[in-house]
Amino acid sequence: MRCLIRIVFFLGCFSIHAQVDSLRLLCKPTKVNHVDPQDLLWMYRQRDTLRHHGASKNLSIFINGEKISLEDSTSLRYLASLQANFPTLDSIYADILIAETSAFSVQKDSLLVQVSKLGWSMRYLQAVRNLQRQQQLNRSGRSQVLLSFHNFNLAADVGLYSHRRYLRRSPRYLRMGQMAKSLGMFWGGDFVGFPDPGHIQRFKNSAALITQFPVLAFEFEKYRDHYEAIYQKNALHLEKVLDTEALLITLNRLRVGKVCACQKAILPIVNLPAEDAARVEVNTDQNWVFIKPYQSNGYFYSLGRWTYETKN
Repeated sequence: MRCLIRIVFFLGCFSIHAQVDSLRLLCKPTKVNHVDPQDLLWMYRQRDTLRHHGASKNLSIFINGEKISLEDSTSLRYLASLQANFPTLDSIYADILIAETSAFSVQKDSLLVQVSKLGWSMRYLQAVRNLQRQQQLNRSGRSQVLLSFHNFNLAADVGLYSHRRYLRRSPRYLRMGQMAKSLGMFWGGDFVGFPDPGHIQRFKNSAALITQFPVLAFEFEKYRDHYEAIYQKNALHLEKVLDTEALLITLNRLRVGKVCACQKAILPIVNLPAEDAARVEVNTDQNWVFIKPYQSNGYFYSLGRWTYETKN
């Protein structure tokens, strides 16, 4: 029995360390013989971080000198996201998420009925929210996230009223939250570090959403640096960033082994035409990729593949 306990303990420790390792990825230079057009969109997104926030404007992609036309639905969604300053994510991914948004709508209606039976007045203050509004709320401190379930039409803010007066704080929100959870939703009052008792959402956290819909990871990739900074900032209070940890692990599991543009820029390989438009060009023979955001400088990077960063 003691031997069995030791084995279980060892495997548990190994699993925990594997999770910790998977929090960080390293783009390891290696020869890449084939690049999918969608890989180029991912590489552009990973360079188009919050430091370069803006639309890509007529992004062109080239593989070994040939201009590529994107035709598959996923690539077209990604391109639509890249080419808008504040893309309407609820619209871009509407057909993918229709079953979830429909189920969430039914849950909201059911919650409204249950609360009304108590004789309380309740309204939904906001459901869908665009990215511009999300950033405004984040800058003002009224939201702690740069990408919200509201942006996918999978969250709603609830207002309770008494004699037509909005209740900013009230024990009634606890009761409402318990009702929401009984209907299968998740309540903002349970959030650690930044409880939001007037908030309900369809999924527990972003990691759960991406696990079910991996295509959405593309939208979270833009904020990877932000998530990593939050996690590092709370290194001594990890209980506050468990959702962030789960998100980073999920994102990394989806990217490990995929083609990437290595971190440091390299000297120019060829002379490419000067233009304002965004451009991504790859050459698999010489193993480089050129990434140029709209109206910005372009840089060459060595090709590689994402791998887990080993612990010292």
